[in-house]
Amino acid sequence: MGLVSTEAVILRSHNYGDTSRILKCYSKDHGLVSVVAKGVRGRSARGDMPITHFSSGILSLYLKTHLDLHTMKDFSCNHIRNELAKDILRFAGASAIAEIILVHADHECRPEIFQALESGLDSLKSIDPEGVPTAALSGIWQVTRVFGFEPQLELCVRCGEDLEQTEAGRFNYSAGGLTCYECAEESDGPRIGPLARIQIRELVQGVFKEKIDQPKSHLAVLEKFLSYHVLSRPLKSLSFMERLLPKI
Repeated sequence: MGLVSTEAVILRSHNYGDTSRILKCYSKDHGLVSVVAKGVRGRSARGDMPITHFSSGILSLYLKTHLDLHTMKDFSCNHIRNELAKDILRFAGASAIAEIILVHADHECRPEIFQALESGLDSLKSIDPEGVPTAALSGIWQVTRVFGFEPQLELCVRCGEDLEQTEAGRFNYSAGGLTCYECAEESDGPRIGPLARIQIRELVQGVFKEKIDQPKSHLAVLEKFLSYHVLSRPLKSLSFMERLLPKI
């Protein structure tokens, strides 16, 4: 395959040689791609080509079939998201979203993953400071959902009975959702009350109405769920994020 252009988000970069960089990007049409951006360090210093973490734009690259590293022709940036670099918790949340994609995504065309990535980064960029923990958790949950790993919150994952609106359940990580009161002894996770269940549902769907008041507890549930169903190893970005979150 020759020269192609696609919308893409830069997830990670590192220097290569004296003047170039290796960029890891998630693209709308070609999934996860790695490119050599030749000479960009000199051009970036002159302001010709802004290449920063979490910036979006049109990536033109020479795509080589069956190879993991391609050559970038150009990156036309249209969304820099400098706000993420100015707040350490915003940056940590964005890094966690990016790290999950870097670990779990492949070269398959998955526009829904690209959309969830853009949505999560934009929410983190624009939300008020008090809402940053909520936006970070929601961005991670949304990416997890589009990968196909959504927690079961409406039916007991053991007996299949409906969970009443006011019923407290218990999270069963291995089964991937909540159990009812009667099946709680078979669960390996924390008690989830009605409010927490609503909050998790809103975080997963990206329609949260207000900030959550126990972000560390929510992160603990999310991280354990990821370890069972999505990731083969702990993510450094999640551990870093946990240290930054307020206790209450």
